[in-house]
Amino acid sequence: MAETVLYRVVQEAMTNTARHSRASSISVLLTRRGNQAQTIVEDNGQGFDPEVARRAGRSVGIHGMAERAEMLGGRLDIESSSEGTTVYVEVPL
Repeated sequence: MAETVLYRVVQEAMTNTARHSRASSISVLLTRRGNQAQTIVEDNGQGFDPEVARRAGRSVGIHGMAERAEMLGGRLDIESSSEGTTVYVEVPL
């Protein structure tokens, strides 16, 4: 189940990058620390304000990513600035 959640989160993050960010590069890092899987998806795009997007209801993808992680007892964090966006997800294995 964790594998599917991570796959879908990475898929959504990469889709959002392609559609919205105007990035010229994207990287995906998947690591395991003990009984936790951590995934970081990072781009160098134009960035956005994740909280404003959530409140405005424009963030179905962000909501879905967070919901998937939380379903397994994990968490999703997004950091974004004019220099790019980082999506960080951690789920227990």
